[in-house]
Amino acid sequence: MSDFQVRLVSAFASFPRIATFMKSQWGWPAAESVHFIGLSLLVGTIFLFDLRLLGLGRSIPIRALHRLVPWGVLGYVVTAASGVLFLLAEPDQYVYNPAFHFKVLFMVTAGLNAGAFYLTSYTRATAPDASADAPRLAKMIALASLSLWIGVIVAGRLLTFYRPWPCEPPGPGFLATCIPHYYR
Repeated sequence: MSDFQVRLVSAFASFPRIATFMKSQWGWPAAESVHFIGLSLLVGTIFLFDLRLLGLGRSIPIRALHRLVPWGVLGYVVTAASGVLFLLAEPDQYVYNPAFHFKVLFMVTAGLNAGAFYLTSYTRATAPDASADAPRLAKMIALASLSLWIGVIVAGRLLTFYRPWPCEPPGPGFLATCIPHYYR
């Protein structure tokens, strides 16, 4: 797996123009701003919907709040696109970073969790004649969603505190969390 990570870093490092832009005076700050705007859209809408599924604001129909979900999807796209810029600018600082590994794991799991909601609970939870209370499975999925997105935020914040360092011999294990000596 660590060999795959080395190849991944090499592939991401093959976009020098993006790295140059990101390291310019305005590149990184602009991307950070866009990233946080997207994250605000994503978390704001998804958290509102999840909290409604958990029973808060019962006077608001679940179906009505679900109409905000496309804004959350837009926020996800904006956040992911700006996140890719960070990855292309400093690939070794992300690919070998354990906080990044957790962030990606939480994001993938949150996506699977959302898929589970649409496959199992969406129809019952948003039916026009649905009660003010969401089905129990929808509540469990909403709680998992809140937890996973909080995990994404925390792991994202921890990225700057867990910078990879050069590996000591004999080198990285299965999953590198340090920069292998044969990469430098």
